[in-house]
Amino acid sequence: MLAVTGGRALWYLTRGTGLVALVLLTLSVVLGVMTSIRWQSPRWPRFITAALHRNVSLLVLAFLAVHIVTAVVDAFAPIRWLDIVVPYGSTYRPLWLGLGALAFDLLMAVTVTSLLRQRIGYRAWRFVHWAAYACWPVALVHGLGTGSDTRLGWVLAINLACLLSVAGAVWWRLAEVKTGRERTWVGAAAASAVIPVAIVVWLVAQPLRPGWAAKAGTPSSLLARAASSSPVTSSSPVTSSGTTASMQPPFSDTLQGTIRQVGPDASGVATVTIDGTLSGGPDGVLHLVIQGPALSGGGLEMTRSSVALGPTSHPSMYQGTVVQLRGTQLVARLLRPDGTPFDVAFSLRINNSAGTVAGSVQASTTTGNSLGGG
Repeated sequence: MLAVTGGRALWYLTRGTGLVALVLLTLSVVLGVMTSIRWQSPRWPRFITAALHRNVSLLVLAFLAVHIVTAVVDAFAPIRWLDIVVPYGSTYRPLWLGLGALAFDLLMAVTVTSLLRQRIGYRAWRFVHWAAYACWPVALVHGLGTGSDTRLGWVLAINLACLLSVAGAVWWRLAEVKTGRERTWVGAAAASAVIPVAIVVWLVAQPLRPGWAAKAGTPSSLLARAASSSPVTSSSPVTSSGTTASMQPPFSDTLQGTIRQVGPDASGVATVTIDGTLSGGPDGVLHLVIQGPALSGGGLEMTRSSVALGPTSHPSMYQGTVVQLRGTQLVARLLRPDGTPFDVAFSLRINNSAGTVAGSVQASTTTGNSLGGG
């Protein structure tokens, strides 16, 4: 396996077991709903549903254990053992990895109380067991935000199938609710309708867009390492049409895209994001983020930045930062897959009222004074 995967077997195991754990957790939730409404048929007695629910839940824990161990042991991403149980302390995609830690904590609470059910009583066990319903959407969003395969069609299909399955099971459960619980029914029905829609809207607006890896909180050093280990090499990058392209410096392009500013926040920091497509030369996509204190006359003073640029088939081929910003003129320093840097100059025309940006892009084979500084 190591020979076939180029030494990345642990990384593939992490991704694969995480996806299988989500599918099994989805099945566990659906079976739990079937148990709660006491569903049965002549060919499917109720005890089969209960036994299958227990066994599937144990399988979830088994795959989750492999998922966690491989994620920590693999040196590709800086994930610590502490990050598994304490949310939001990781340097790797802290928010999305933190949701995974939160889902794990909830699942462990359900497991422990199930083992101690005879000691803590049915009412306390039932109260904690409802955490399984909260655990599932948290685990789903964790996988969508952290997973590196989220944009693959078959992975999207699996995630959407899980989402529809749980939503259908919840609506089935609500249809069986007895009268006299109108307020609870209305609240649960509203949540079961709003949450799936919110997840889909967020998925389209964030993880499915180019540059998500950088935006999600992946360290820049890891992005550069991922680019250097990508099957798309600097000698033969592939475009969306599958043909060899010349998106290697030097090249010239035109840029068309959108620009949006968020903030300033309570500390006075604003974030400007540019997403665009490159054409006229080698086709590609750009995701650029600049953060810093907002200026009174408009704009901001840059303190942090990230840039992702590449062909449509590999939008994060080149990763780097902005090294020079003068009004609408900026220079980004990016890393080739082999780790050598090059500069890209942007001359932008911004339409704030329409939220659009256009301009020219010039990539150089060198860094420094060739593009006016560094």
